[in-house]
Amino acid sequence: MLGIDVVRISRLEGLVRRFGAKGLGRFLSENEIGLCTRQNGYSYARIAGFWAAKEALSKALGCGIGTELGFLDMTITLDSKGAPYIALDSQKMSYFQSQKPFAHIALSITHDADIAIACVALR
Repeated sequence: MLGIDVVRISRLEGLVRRFGAKGLGRFLSENEIGLCTRQNGYSYARIAGFWAAKEALSKALGCGIGTELGFLDMTITLDSKGAPYIALDSQKMSYFQSQKPFAHIALSITHDADIAIACVALR
């Protein structure tokens, strides 16, 4: 199963400028917000990439963001080389694995100019 999402980085930058950390907290955990924070402010490209990653996972699962799956049911971390990894909380993982069995969630995020794209494959 595959999911992909694309988002304009400037769209997420506008959200942050308008709503600040409170706006980020609607779709990112505190740890994820920390990963998106740099000495000189936020990394809007990373914020947009994280948004796209969560949307892509919801599409791969076939449900979208809504009653079955919320943004905060998914967590993005970085491995030792800085590559992103996405996981579902344990209850959601059990639920979705019972619907569509899979053992691994693969994630790729890229950005260029004003675009962030994420692709998720369930294997």
